Amino acid sequence: MLKEMLLASGVMGGLGIIFAAGLAWAAGKFSVDSDPKVELLSSLLPGANCGSCGCSGCSGYAEALVAGTVSVDACNVCDAEAKQEICSILGVEASELGKRQVAKVRCRGDYSLARWVARYEGAQDCRAASMVGSSPKGCREGCLGLGTCTTVCTFGAITLGEDHLPVVDEEKCTGCGACAAACPRHVIAIMDYDAPLVVRCNSHGRGRPVRENCQVGCLGCRACVKACEQDAITMVYNLAVVDLTKCIGCGACAEKCPSGCIEMSQIGEKKEILTA
Repeated sequence: MLKEMLLASGVMGGLGIIFAAGLAWAAGKFSVDSDPKVELLSSLLPGANCGSCGCSGCSGYAEALVAGTVSVDACNVCDAEAKQEICSILGVEASELGKRQVAKVRCRGDYSLARWVARYEGAQDCRAASMVGSSPKGCREGCLGLGTCTTVCTFGAITLGEDHLPVVDEEKCTGCGACAAACPRHVIAIMDYDAPLVVRCNSHGRGRPVRENCQVGCLGCRACVKACEQDAITMVYNLAVVDLTKCIGCGACAEKCPSGCIEMSQIGEKKEILTA
């Protein structure tokens, strides 16, 4: 009995040694030499694996950086210090780095300021609500207030306010764009952190139909266009669009806006709300 047990143990041990040797040989034979820069860059990346860079994850992004197929600016999550180190490793000029960007909410139409035409009782998800035949909100381009953007933010930078509109903590926001991609109505836009103003409306309607559905919507009246001496504002399908390369943040457009949908980021003041 003991002899059979020792024999079986010897056979199993011998097979284990043979298989281990085979695996070691295969690992050496088929190994791929990795660029040390990839590992170094991976250690500098945040490890969020959010995909905003267009790669499968941070390790994939590191490989793409070394291959030269993506730019250092592609990662919005990296802080300035990490990007500086990455530039040094890659031999890229740090001056080529762009500005920090964050998410901005382009809607002020909450439950009290916007008209709601139906009661939605389905899944508490904006994407699900947007698929319903008739929109629960009078403005078909406004925020639905169900908080899908808050669930996809891995950085805890978005919360729903008491008015059921998303509130972005710009100090936490990395500008990864996950919230903007998840918003079915494209209410959230990724903009420069230091943008002097934000057009807090996403509607392309005009005049009376807009006012009937929202007290703070852009009326397409062109008052802001006329007020801007820098020619920084144009109307695109009845919605004010600001060229931030021309805007000097004087606030003339916000003062003339009759509905108060243009909001200055420096002072955060809001115009008097129109009554229907």
